[in-house]
Amino acid sequence: MAAGAKVLAASVLDLLTRPDILQRARTEFDAQLKQTPYFAVLPPDAKPPLDLNKAAMDRYRPEMRKFHLGEQPRLF
Repeated sequence: MAAGAKVLAASVLDLLTRPDILQRARTEFDAQLKQTPYFAVLPPDAKPPLDLNKAAMDRYRPEMRKFHLGEQPRLF
């Protein structure tokens, strides 16, 4: 994980300090997008099946409540 984090950090550093690399990546991305356009797999009116696990959630929700935080966490 440390090696992967170093690679990601170095890549971001390259993109921030060398605008030519960013421009080449953008050009390549645009070319790929023209070749294979994006399309959504789901229709725009698709709704998630909210009751899919209803029986299991009704069964285990009371047991899970003891692990809930008693107050809102403070992030800052």
